[in-house]
Amino acid sequence: MNRPHVYIIILNYKRWGDTQECLESVFRSSYPNFSVIVIDNDSQNDSIAHLTEWATCSLVASVPHVVLHSHDISKLDDPSSLPRLTFIQNEKNTGFAAGNNVALRLLATEDAYFWLLNPDITIVENTLEELVAFVAGLSPDAIIGGVIKALAGNHEILFYGGATMNLMTSTITPITRPSNDPRPDYIHGACFFSHASNLEKVGLLPEQYFLYWEESDWCYRARSRGCQLYVCPTAVCYDKISTAIGRGYLADYYYVRNGLLFIATYKKRNLPIVVFFNGFRFLKRVITGKWEKARGVLRGTIDFFKMKRA
Repeated sequence: MNRPHVYIIILNYKRWGDTQECLESVFRSSYPNFSVIVIDNDSQNDSIAHLTEWATCSLVASVPHVVLHSHDISKLDDPSSLPRLTFIQNEKNTGFAAGNNVALRLLATEDAYFWLLNPDITIVENTLEELVAFVAGLSPDAIIGGVIKALAGNHEILFYGGATMNLMTSTITPITRPSNDPRPDYIHGACFFSHASNLEKVGLLPEQYFLYWEESDWCYRARSRGCQLYVCPTAVCYDKISTAIGRGYLADYYYVRNGLLFIATYKKRNLPIVVFFNGFRFLKRVITGKWEKARGVLRGTIDFFKMKRA
């Protein structure tokens, strides 16, 4: 059986405990041919120190590792020479896309796969094995998502691979069950698997968003270049559900602002409709007493127009 190499990329921000649990699940994987790159987005809480201590004394196994700084990355010309686990310290919090791009930029010419995992994700032993087996029957331009379930409770499906996008309202609707045509409009960035050659075909993740809509944009461009999106139904992972920023002001702020950025880039004629719809979004949060979320919607809309004028 062909066992291609997989680079697993995890972006940490202040949640080294979650990242450690993610790593523990990854290193229990039944698929042997992988290496991991963890980027710390300037957490300023000694995340790298905690994680390297874990890597040295891990209950799974002592994992060979190295710590690099983001300014060292340009000197690397062969990512395959890296050890099983690489930690990269970013000098500032550059957001989801730019943080992941530190590693993706290294891999663009590699004949290998990359797998983006959120730090609050844990996988089961066969998750990676299932992804590799699934992609073996597809062309290299495939982009694959897994089944993301809630870690707590009855493990409800949060994302069956990804979500659909309504370009009239800049609304994202998670796909939570299989259907006759389960292909999403985009693959969720918490579990995002593809061949590194697609980085040259599509480009790196767009960095103007900072948080939210990055994978939506990337998949939109990928589909326009002939890439196909798939869901591997047997690749299961578990999500603690947005432990990084929660579900309050910041979540609504970036969701609204970046939805407007996306529409302005790809469907500019829809922009007045989206702004009008955001008015209803704002009123709904006010009526239900969700003041911080309402403030996020309002501020996100205002800041979008400030960005347009800048």
